[in-house]
Amino acid sequence: MESSEPFMSTERTRHAVLEEGKWAFRSKLSAQAGARVSVPEDPAMPGLSLLRHPQKFSDVLTPLLKGRFGRDVCVEQTHHSVRRHVPGKRCIVKLEVLMRSAPGAPVEQHRILAKYYSGNHGATVFENCQELWRRGFSTGDFRIAEPIAYHPQWQTLFLSWESGRTLRDFLIAGEDTGRAIEGAAKWLLKLHACRFRGGRLYGYQRHFHTLGVWERNLVSAHREMGDEFGSIRKLIKKELAQCRKGPRVPTHRDFSPEHLVVEEDRFVGLDFDEFCQYDPLFDVAHFIAHLRFLALTSFGALDYFDSQAARFEEVYASGSAVFSKPRMQLLLAIAFLKLAYLEAVVHRMKDGKKIVFKLLQAASQFARP
Repeated sequence: MESSEPFMSTERTRHAVLEEGKWAFRSKLSAQAGARVSVPEDPAMPGLSLLRHPQKFSDVLTPLLKGRFGRDVCVEQTHHSVRRHVPGKRCIVKLEVLMRSAPGAPVEQHRILAKYYSGNHGATVFENCQELWRRGFSTGDFRIAEPIAYHPQWQTLFLSWESGRTLRDFLIAGEDTGRAIEGAAKWLLKLHACRFRGGRLYGYQRHFHTLGVWERNLVSAHREMGDEFGSIRKLIKKELAQCRKGPRVPTHRDFSPEHLVVEEDRFVGLDFDEFCQYDPLFDVAHFIAHLRFLALTSFGALDYFDSQAARFEEVYASGSAVFSKPRMQLLLAIAFLKLAYLEAVVHRMKDGKKIVFKLLQAASQFARP
């Protein structure tokens, strides 16, 4: 990769994403075109308003880039593409920035990810990513997107835009994912072993509290599903109480094939909004549940990616001193409950009730010893 364009990305056409009941808004825009560009109107994210004012945006962006690109960096022009917008919560924007490293230097193009938040959670994400970056995730085959800067007033996090495709893209395309699946497990092992003690503390009690809130919401919206959800939740809680608790280690808590960029033998983890100190096996379970969910929604069968799930688990277990099959399966049941809730309440069963019942059935299966 050439130094003049470290954040170049191999673009792929991706399906529209439905998140939290809202269509993601995507379009290629030019911030240099003026006030006519279609930027989401969202008062919860004040930073978005800057995209309508190119010069002001450049003035704000330039000092933030000095630590990464040098103190004499000068932004010449920016273009932006809104990749995903969850109204009232967050918005992801891809920036194409034309800049000079110093007056008179050649113009270089760099691509940067800007993540806009409704609050200051981005500050915590930035701090956590900085520490992970210092703890070995800036070099080698297993990395994270480089944390560049955070602007507290505009509630915006800036990260490197990573080249390559997500593991999810490879899976949907039906390509050979053997090495990528193994790489995903090894990336996760590195995260869990990095000894970073920052981030919030999370535990089973808090997790079951959240599941309880979801149960009540689901009962209100779909009584039959809510009752089944509650029965499975109680069973998991009973069985998990009999297991030896897992250690608290650095945990992604939202790890999935969509959150890993793969480029040959290089693996880059994305999206640390849920990062915390928790049982590492929840990451393993969450990844496997998402593999099976992807199989169900894309190929019509939960077991379509079972060989990949088995290989992922095998590689992770071989490198972990705390792996427990019974505990992992109970956490897998929790991960399926999460997916069932999101499909039923948040996504409003866009793929039909059948999907939700299959997810509940999977949760029930793994909740039983």
